[in-house]
Amino acid sequence: MFTLNHINPFYWAIFFLVFWLLLNFIVSRLTGWAQMAAHYRNAGDLPEKVWRFQTITTRWGMGYKGCTNVGADSRGVYISFGFLFRFGHPPIFVPWGDIAITEKQISKSRMLELRFRKTEDLPVRIFVEFGARLAQAAGSNWPSIVID
Repeated sequence: MFTLNHINPFYWAIFFLVFWLLLNFIVSRLTGWAQMAAHYRNAGDLPEKVWRFQTITTRWGMGYKGCTNVGADSRGVYISFGFLFRFGHPPIFVPWGDIAITEKQISKSRMLELRFRKTEDLPVRIFVEFGARLAQAAGSNWPSIVID
């Protein structure tokens, strides 16, 4: 009789790795991250201010809770993912001139919805409190906020 207990642990590790990579790839497509990265892939220097383990949500309310790194300076906003989520999620950098911001009530939270000019159908939402940190780092380049 065949049981899963007889499978070599090495094969379990390979199976898990392939599963994890495939899952990250699929999630990057569902959330629109792959599309954003096609237009805004980061190839430059990191901003001076980067906040690790931040939470963002994307289209269809899909959330990345505590696994993103978000940075900002006078040039724009930078978003990347921790090591375990990096596959399929390349870092992006979006200049402030390409960002429109709307403040919205979503569920019980006040959120800032960032829409990027080249991917307007793909929102990135952050908590208002965290948005204040980004605004401080952006200085006078911070876009005006529309309240919804």
